Amino acid sequence: MFTNTNPERHITTTRRDFRGVRAAVVDTSANQRNELRASLYDKGIAEPIVCKGVAPFFDVARSEVLDLVICEADAFGTEFAAAMQQLRQNEFGGNPFAVVIATLGDPSLDQVHEALNGGVDDLVLRPASPRRIVERVDKLIRDRKPFVATRNYVGPTRRGASRSDESESEFIEVPNTLRGKVVNKLGDGALWRAIGRTVAAVGEKMAEHPLAGVDRLIHRLLAWEDGDEEEQRRDFARLVSHCIEISRHYRDTDLDHVADLAQALANLAQRTAAQAPTALRAIDLDLMRSLGSIIRGAIDAADESKSAVHDIATMVDHYTASHRTRGPSRLAIV
Repeated sequence: MFTNTNPERHITTTRRDFRGVRAAVVDTSANQRNELRASLYDKGIAEPIVCKGVAPFFDVARSEVLDLVICEADAFGTEFAAAMQQLRQNEFGGNPFAVVIATLGDPSLDQVHEALNGGVDDLVLRPASPRRIVERVDKLIRDRKPFVATRNYVGPTRRGASRSDESESEFIEVPNTLRGKVVNKLGDGALWRAIGRTVAAVGEKMAEHPLAGVDRLIHRLLAWEDGDEEEQRRDFARLVSHCIEISRHYRDTDLDHVADLAQALANLAQRTAAQAPTALRAIDLDLMRSLGSIIRGAIDAADESKSAVHDIATMVDHYTASHRTRGPSRLAIV
């Protein structure tokens, strides 16, 4: 008879109870579906739900409160990110904060970025054994990234380790119902209440002023001194991304002038990033701060002010072009 001589290991294995976990598997391969189901069953999940395609998964997401989703991204075609955002933005009801592990077979870099933009917790490249995929569950029980919520994205932060000045302003701690059931032994009522509170908090975050994220990033860049250059580079990249998102949001609407200003700020931030940190100019940072304030005012600008706003955007673009440095930008996708 086997005797466990490691008390710590004994405690770890006995306190984890997967029987109450609701899990769904989405895969077009019958063999992969069956093996994943068997691996989840071996882990202790009593009734894993298997879906042959997207439509059955949508039905399950609407009718079940899922804790874990393991899905083949390729099964969704080009709509994977959009489908995952439907889940994350609570369009299905149920649990928008379910742990999601996506698998991709021989993807391009763009496909990897697209999958991450869907708001998944983990991405596994195929071929990978079902057992190896299921092993990722333990990591996500222990260590799950906090969420961020913008107008167009809800999901785990795509950044590295957080800094202390970001935790309250940007990140949202969402309920990890998988951990709640397996480790903390929480009941359905407590988990439902946690989901409801966090859905409300995410909704407020998504509805906040579109420039809130831009304001925070500009503030950090203005305050930056001799610190982590990688963090500064990421802040510039996120600022560019935020501004492009705002520009796209308002393009071809009554606030098209806001789109021009946001794009001008994106261009300026990208050019400034190419100079940082050695040739960073205070005038550029001050201009970015001023542009942020102008954009905020332009959103409420009267019709007669729109031509002036367009002129400001044009002048900023001319300034950016006249001071553009040579060589590739060091911005990275985040």
